[in-house]
Amino acid sequence: MPVVSHTVLRKFVYDIYRAAGGTEEDAKIVSDHVVDSNLVGHDSHGVINAPNYIGGMAGGPSADKMEIVRESGAATVINVNGALGMVAARKAMEMAVEKAQSCTIGAVGLHRCGHAGRMGEYPPIAAKAGMIGIVLLNGGGRFMHPHGGTSRRLPPNPIAISVPRADGEPLLLDMTLSVVAGGKLLVQSAREEPIPEGWMIDSDGNAITDPNVFRDRPEDTAVMPLGGFQFGHKGFGLGVMIDAIAGGLSWAGCSRQSPTRGASGIVMFAINIKDFIDLTDYEQEIEYLVEWVKSSATLPGTEEIYVPGDFEQRSREKREIEGIPIEEPTWKKLVDSAEKYDVPIPTSLDV
Repeated sequence: MPVVSHTVLRKFVYDIYRAAGGTEEDAKIVSDHVVDSNLVGHDSHGVINAPNYIGGMAGGPSADKMEIVRESGAATVINVNGALGMVAARKAMEMAVEKAQSCTIGAVGLHRCGHAGRMGEYPPIAAKAGMIGIVLLNGGGRFMHPHGGTSRRLPPNPIAISVPRADGEPLLLDMTLSVVAGGKLLVQSAREEPIPEGWMIDSDGNAITDPNVFRDRPEDTAVMPLGGFQFGHKGFGLGVMIDAIAGGLSWAGCSRQSPTRGASGIVMFAINIKDFIDLTDYEQEIEYLVEWVKSSATLPGTEEIYVPGDFEQRSREKREIEGIPIEEPTWKKLVDSAEKYDVPIPTSLDV
């Protein structure tokens, strides 16, 4: 398995996108997004997906395709018209922050949006502006079964939340309401590794450990809601409500056989903290919270209690030094893409 410097990988993917017709802005935003996803340990949203975005690079600037279809003081709904989702989502959160500066809360909904990648990328944009950022998505492919059912009905419907703190990077929660994101199954398949019991079931409720059936047998397999057989009503219930909010408000449509505008709707929220409490006081409260949580006694074998965002930050620190491990099939796809567009393949992968 190649281990590649993030700087080498970043330039390699960027060069492929530029050669495929992407603008400087689009190529940079998307290449940074996938490489940063690997850096923070979310390989399911990293360069394993990089070839999937090549086709969207040649259609002109993504920002030019974004069409505002409804707007009020605090809210905007945008038809992205199939543009690159990572570009549209970043700009949407920036718009939500701008609205929150004058309206306390800013909300931007997106529909007909290309795949926007890792939702945890966007809330910190608000947090670093002194706000609370929240992202809801009714997307990622409808592969989760309802609690008590076995058929694929809901997407993983992720939620991501970020808040600023006085010391350190913002807190960041980024989670799906299925037990695992679909991309993690693809990573297991690329690594030729089985999946743990409790991730997927067949139509009879039996556990599945072969990751390849995720793609090969969509008609009689499904990913479990967060909480599994015993507490899956919680993940399923939250998933339904996120579908209702993100699908409904964004105009994308809620999950069904043929959603109104294809589903995969995103809603971005920014909440201006200073309209409730002085920002410094709020950030101090977050430090009190983190300190209190981390002061807990630990289980045997646990060296540190992580608060939301710690895992990603530790992974970034480690991989910036040691490099990013890339599955052989993933690296081959990148090389094949580079050869197609006459992009030089890196001769050194070292950090």
